[in-house]
Amino acid sequence: MLHKIMKIFGMILCHNCEKLLPRAIEKVPFDQFDYVFVTDDGSTDRSVEIAKKLGMDVTISKKKGYGANVKHGLKYAFSHGADYVVEIHGDGAQFDPIAIKPAKKFIDKKYDYIIGSRLIDIKRTIELKMPWPRLIANIILSKLDTIILNLPLSECNSGFIIYGPFFKDLNYENTSDGHLFSFQIVAISAYANLKCADVPVDCDYESEHTSLSYPKAIIFVIMHFKVLFDFIISKYLKKPRGIFLNL
Repeated sequence: MLHKIMKIFGMILCHNCEKLLPRAIEKVPFDQFDYVFVTDDGSTDRSVEIAKKLGMDVTISKKKGYGANVKHGLKYAFSHGADYVVEIHGDGAQFDPIAIKPAKKFIDKKYDYIIGSRLIDIKRTIELKMPWPRLIANIILSKLDTIILNLPLSECNSGFIIYGPFFKDLNYENTSDGHLFSFQIVAISAYANLKCADVPVDCDYESEHTSLSYPKAIIFVIMHFKVLFDFIISKYLKKPRGIFLNL
């Protein structure tokens, strides 16, 4: 039987990124992808115009929010023949998409979920000047998450994510349209016993980029614990609830 060559699409998420989008596109290693597109969730600036001038195909999400944009982009990519979809952020690609290179060994082995981790090489992350409060919080939360979820990952919150074929037909009805979506996907991967892996990723903290404010980050953490609670009830007590219904 011939080995199928997986089609890998790059999905650049965009929301009012007119100043940062060109740098994001410039950082994309196009030779590593079969196709790269921009998914925009209703930018009110010139993001879409700039993307098209730079030769990018653009698809527009009807709903706003990080999660809504990802879900729209995934639907677009899989419907156009993607086997794997790589999440790239339009804010200058703060998480370097060159991480696709080490990730390809897991794609070849048909892993379902691959995440870029800043905690595989903490020394490198410190050199890149990740703020200490965020670094310490991320270490603690990721350790707790991986214990409860029983996942072979070093980090559970990242801006570099690769979605495999499992996510083509996933029921997203109960998932968030906001930033919580990224952690919900990690929990769903654990619940469904997917093959998961992480790869090192560089993250640029010195160039201009967007980021959750500390108040919003605190809200995210609180909601993230609700996801963990639902996971425990659903996985270990066999009483599916929340995002784990209909999986």
